[in-house]
Amino acid sequence: MINSESSEGSSNYFTTTYTYDFDFSESESFRKFASVSLAKAVFLGFFSAIKTLSINSIRLSWEGLTFFVNLLLYLQKKTVSFVFFLEQTKDTCVNVLMWRRGLLFRPAIHGGVLVITSLALIVGSLFRTTISPQDFTRDSVLAVANTPETIIPEGRPRSDVVKYTVKDGDALSAIATTYNISIDSIKWANNLTSIDSIKPGDSLTIPPVTGVLHNVKDGDSLTLIGQKYEADPQTIVDYPFNYIDESLALRAGQTLIVPGGKIPPPKPVYRSYANQPIYYAGGNGMFGWPVFGSISQYPSWWHPAVDIAAPYGSPVYAVADGKVTTAALSGYGYGIHMVVDYGNGYTALYAHLSALNVSAEEGKNQVTKGQVIGAIGCTGRCTGPHLHFEVRHNGQAINPLSLLP
Repeated sequence: MINSESSEGSSNYFTTTYTYDFDFSESESFRKFASVSLAKAVFLGFFSAIKTLSINSIRLSWEGLTFFVNLLLYLQKKTVSFVFFLEQTKDTCVNVLMWRRGLLFRPAIHGGVLVITSLALIVGSLFRTTISPQDFTRDSVLAVANTPETIIPEGRPRSDVVKYTVKDGDALSAIATTYNISIDSIKWANNLTSIDSIKPGDSLTIPPVTGVLHNVKDGDSLTLIGQKYEADPQTIVDYPFNYIDESLALRAGQTLIVPGGKIPPPKPVYRSYANQPIYYAGGNGMFGWPVFGSISQYPSWWHPAVDIAAPYGSPVYAVADGKVTTAALSGYGYGIHMVVDYGNGYTALYAHLSALNVSAEEGKNQVTKGQVIGAIGCTGRCTGPHLHFEVRHNGQAINPLSLLP
């Protein structure tokens, strides 16, 4: 429907009013339709976003899992490679240290200690105190404890030859007492003619034990060295700081310590008797003699046994009634050896044998005093036919001579 109107005294114009039968803005149906459409659009948008995020999340999760698995495989491979590298490095270090029977072992150990000590000093200097040294003199206990004198612990064996500078008032006898060796050992090591031939400022070579220092030359052997210094070659082999392996090979320039050696020595003569040993031990007689021969090496801190030299194949006897617990070939230098349990905590080791007459098998391991249980030989770390006879009480090594007649 359309209405038109005009006003007087003014320009002619028309005002037109349109009247509609249906008003969309006021319609309830339109509002419901708009609400439904908006909700549907929001739902579709939310669903599309969820779908997209889900797909991306699945893709990211799979890629992350794949990366993690590959990372684990890579780390495993690198770890195995690193372990193999450490193993090869260790083998290389061992081969280097054991080159020519451990020629580099002692220098490597000493060099390592020197490096560690140097690093400790360097690191320690970073944390040094600012208190002046003279401030510590107020503490009388600390002042007394800090002394420049070298303290030599009693009972601790030395492994190396040391140098000593003679001071005013020093006497050779006092120096020998300080280092617990004989005066002759110092004289021989320094080519001294008398005990009065030292003066302040002299540098003396001090052997670790009473004996002789020998510089190995081409052609030297353990037998010749033993004969030269009236010492049993087995003593030289058994001294732990000579570092002689089972090959018994020597190298030119090597310095050997001959414990108990003498200058000049007479050539040693070993005799054997058919009925009795030539040495009276002065023990309690609990055990009998295991072999008839002569003592070639006495017990010491590095050799807790007595060596009895006898001709090859001489019989070895049981020193008392007992039971054989071991009868085998050893890889630790004893060679063919036997261990017999004599009860009351006493066991005896017979080493370097050439044959065994009894076994450790149950029922065949009982022995009686005086029974032949083996034969003299030179198996293992050995320089000549002899018996290595070692006695232990409750696992502690004791002097065998204290039990022999």
